[in-house]
Amino acid sequence: MTNALDAGGFGVSAESSATLPSRWYRDPAIWRLEHEAIFYRTWWYMGHVSDLPRRGDYLTGRIVDQNVLVVRGHDRVLRAFHNVCSHRAHPLLEGSGNTAFITCPYHQWTYGTDGRFRGGRGCESLKDWTAGNADLKPVHLEDYGGFLFVNLDAAAVPLIDQAGRFLEDMHRACPRLPDLVRACRWEVDVAANWKTVIDNNHECYHCDANHRSLMELVDYDGQADWSDDGITFSHRIAARDLDNSAYRLEAADVEQQEALFGYIWPTAIPLMYPGSPHLAMFQVLPTGPETTRERWDFYFTSREPSDLERRFMDYVRTVLVAEDVRLCENVQQGLHSLGYHQGRFVVDRDHPEYSEHHVHFFQSMVLDSLKSVTA
Repeated sequence: MTNALDAGGFGVSAESSATLPSRWYRDPAIWRLEHEAIFYRTWWYMGHVSDLPRRGDYLTGRIVDQNVLVVRGHDRVLRAFHNVCSHRAHPLLEGSGNTAFITCPYHQWTYGTDGRFRGGRGCESLKDWTAGNADLKPVHLEDYGGFLFVNLDAAAVPLIDQAGRFLEDMHRACPRLPDLVRACRWEVDVAANWKTVIDNNHECYHCDANHRSLMELVDYDGQADWSDDGITFSHRIAARDLDNSAYRLEAADVEQQEALFGYIWPTAIPLMYPGSPHLAMFQVLPTGPETTRERWDFYFTSREPSDLERRFMDYVRTVLVAEDVRLCENVQQGLHSLGYHQGRFVVDRDHPEYSEHHVHFFQSMVLDSLKSVTA
């Protein structure tokens, strides 16, 4: 595995570093190693507290190949568990809904909303068995400003301890953050490695040539305020043109919310654009060595979006995402070229409109994580 983790000319300083080797973006061995090194040890966005207002409300999700459920117990406490029956490993719940008890569809073993085993036919005849051993296995759950994150690592450091400043940034940019509810979820599959998608999101060097409407909407040219903290980064950006080709704004709209683009390692990308109070949670879901699913959850102050909010969502879905998907898929093809092995980062920290130091920030975390499980 030492050879598999050869990072070539990748270095500590972004200014003098090469990028990670192209093989890291297509090699099944790297993909398998990322499960233990990254996916099973980090915080993953699952939903929002407003999705689970009642006792018995639940939602399900996946961390790559691991099924997880989140449920509000009859005591109103939110908990997360591995979504698997303790009997013969059948998944317990699908999608979202409400239930008085968690019952396995295979053999009808039943659990309370607190995860405790309630019973199963014939269990009274089992020898050398303790019912408590069949309780659902817990998963770390954290309410991060209303957004629900889970972590499979039993020794996980709390998310708020690693990302406290960014939560403050979100509240500052959107004072109505506690009032937001999810209005829409949209997904798209991308023929590219998950790191290719995140690399693309972490710089705007490509924006002038590829996101003309975005550049009319926001003023990147020396007007962005960047910050790094722990496993996150964020940058605030001023609105540029109310009458732009992305979605038209009124002066009153811009006064409600600043633009704030952020990142929470490894796959959550909270985004706030100029306009009414909102947050678009962009999540990068790895599905294979060279495939990714993008999930977009749109949060507003009402589950019924306004005309402005519908125009905003339409722009993101039909223009901005389509532009980036094309770029990422083209890059993924290029990563197979015999003419490419490693590139370089263009870095100028005083010019965030084209600096790529946050791509290096991300790739450094990938490298450090993989090294931690092979040392």
